[in-house]
Amino acid sequence: MIFLKTYLTAIILVYWCLANELPSFIHVCHRADPNMKQCLMAAVEDIRPYLVTGLPEYNIPSLEPLVMQDLISEDAAGMKITTSNVSAYGCSDFFVRGMDIDTDAHLYKLYIDIPKLRIQSHYSVDGKLLLLPIRGNGNMEANITECVSTTIMQGELYEKNGESYLRFVSSKLSAQIGGGHVRLENLFNGDKLLLGVLNDVINKNLDAFLKELMPIVEKALAAKFLEIANDIVAPFTFDQLFPQ
Repeated sequence: MIFLKTYLTAIILVYWCLANELPSFIHVCHRADPNMKQCLMAAVEDIRPYLVTGLPEYNIPSLEPLVMQDLISEDAAGMKITTSNVSAYGCSDFFVRGMDIDTDAHLYKLYIDIPKLRIQSHYSVDGKLLLLPIRGNGNMEANITECVSTTIMQGELYEKNGESYLRFVSSKLSAQIGGGHVRLENLFNGDKLLLGVLNDVINKNLDAFLKELMPIVEKALAAKFLEIANDIVAPFTFDQLFPQ
């Protein structure tokens, strides 16, 4: 669920095209290059070691852990869930499976996988989950495997000070998780027996659990992705982001 922000951290480094301040470890991929997709994917691999500790001088946070605040806050299927203070470990092992980029139509499709994630967060829940009425808040830990995502972002150009800039107007995310294990704490007024039963039910029915939660997660992350992506590209002209 965290692979989107992982992508953003990587791609801002690839696109950091300031004429006189381009970091030495980044090579620019020109939009006229017939192998631009391959160039971008190779560039991401080149900067992977720098993403473990982060680059404060370029306002790039460390990916170990990747920290997010309010990840989910939605009402869906009679259930309200809020997840905050999310820390994810394993994001730096992301793999860019592919890209489809149309710089003329400003359409960007990204395919990103993360083989393994450990996620810690605080949660509150009120409603029904897998037909069980639950209410409470506490800590949650999830070990997730085989995270596979596809993100489609639509952009457009606008003029500012005689220059063309890129902004994103929509974002759609779909994600799948191969497997994993989830542990919730502090439900049922501290009744450890009932909490143990719920955790057991969730993990034996992980597909059903994720089916209920993933639409919420996808919507929340798509909105966050759109916000962060626009923050990233706002300072740069289109020619800086994608030089000829």
